[in-house]
Amino acid sequence: MVALLALGLTACEDLATFNENPNAPTIDQASPNLILPKILYEVGNEMTADLGWGFSNIVSQLVATNNFTSVDIYAWGTYSGTWDLMYRNARDAQNLIILGENLGNDNYVAIGMTMKAYIFSVLTDMYGDIPYSEALQGKSDANFTPVYDNQQAIYTDLLDQLEQASNLFDVTQSIDGDIMFSGDVVKWAKFTNSLRFRMIMRLENKWSEMGLSSTDLQAIVDKGVWMESNDDSAMLPYLSVGANRWPLHTSRIGSFEEKRMSQTIEAQLNATADPRLEVYFRPVANPDSTGVYRGIPNGLSEDNAINFNGGPKNQSTLGTRFREEPDAVDMVFMHYSEFLFLLAEAAEKGYITGDAEAFYVEGIAANMEYYGLAPDASFYDQEGVAMSMAGTSADRLELIGTQKWLSLFMVGMEPYFDIRRTGIPALTPGQDALFNEVPVRIQYPSSEQALNIDNYDAVVARQGADEITTMMWLLQ
Repeated sequence: MVALLALGLTACEDLATFNENPNAPTIDQASPNLILPKILYEVGNEMTADLGWGFSNIVSQLVATNNFTSVDIYAWGTYSGTWDLMYRNARDAQNLIILGENLGNDNYVAIGMTMKAYIFSVLTDMYGDIPYSEALQGKSDANFTPVYDNQQAIYTDLLDQLEQASNLFDVTQSIDGDIMFSGDVVKWAKFTNSLRFRMIMRLENKWSEMGLSSTDLQAIVDKGVWMESNDDSAMLPYLSVGANRWPLHTSRIGSFEEKRMSQTIEAQLNATADPRLEVYFRPVANPDSTGVYRGIPNGLSEDNAINFNGGPKNQSTLGTRFREEPDAVDMVFMHYSEFLFLLAEAAEKGYITGDAEAFYVEGIAANMEYYGLAPDASFYDQEGVAMSMAGTSADRLELIGTQKWLSLFMVGMEPYFDIRRTGIPALTPGQDALFNEVPVRIQYPSSEQALNIDNYDAVVARQGADEITTMMWLLQ
């Protein structure tokens, strides 16, 4: 009996060891230098190749579609894949924070906080109220039905997280796995503060409810740790070989050719002889129209779009960098030029000290430089570009917003979010669009109704119908 008991105990111990999954390490066994690049690539690729290419560029009328026009006519899906990917990476950002705390490395903590705040800001800007405070408790607390937090509470915490992160970066501590800034924590701090500036500007119409003011923007400016050149831009390059190439380089040709120049951007680029025309797009394929660029209207049915202006040969596709070149596109979280345009807007509105025109001109120049362009002084001095020719502050803000819109080509959801905030440029839905105004949010994934129905019902009762026309708190 003693021998059998000993054998049984040994067998139980062996079974316990056998049942441990070596491919599912606990958090204390994980490595931050493997988690960090995974977060950066997965989120960056989703924002660029999926949302930037397939949604935001279209809805913002930077491009139009001549096939599969559902996004263009506002027959949107729920983007459940984005929802799942972003929450998965928010969990990994939280793991990065925990690992940083366990290792005594504040830089991993700060980067985890910054990326977590970035991820949740995208989610709440897309959907409105979302699971936040309980969202990452599945493994720790077995909470698989998290409540939806209201957007004001979410933004309050996101701003707090970014402020804490900005104060944690330590140049004396090294980090590994940073495929965006190569371990340069000063650049991470600049991105964190610039992102916080963007977020406060996003909340411009809610400052009184949030306890914010222009003083919060000025404090970031006074701190002096913000993007100062294109080298500080938060972006991750696609690679020239292997699996990490720009996805449209190897995808089916139809996925590329269905995107065309929009008439909205055609008018703007042509009005000022903007050299980005030849970067963003290419001439029509019709040999009888050599060197001619032609856009199509947004919001057409598939039949109307494919046949517009005599068909695809008379519609400009996107430039060679978006098809023939495997590594010309970057996964951009935030351009230096965007931050300059934010500074220009804030200065023009009197929120911060500084020369709005200087910020504005530098923003245009920075975006041109990013594309390898250097227009001469006549470009900046012409009507439609020069702030000195704008009669009113509203006119100057329109110039800032228009140039910012052009600079946000392929920058994730940012052109859509910014137009939704500023109304610049003013967009007109196409003739076949399902709504006469641009919709303002994405519907919740159907999985929420199937797996989290009580909390889904509660948020719909509070926020409003789960429709793409329902105004979230941010926009009310």
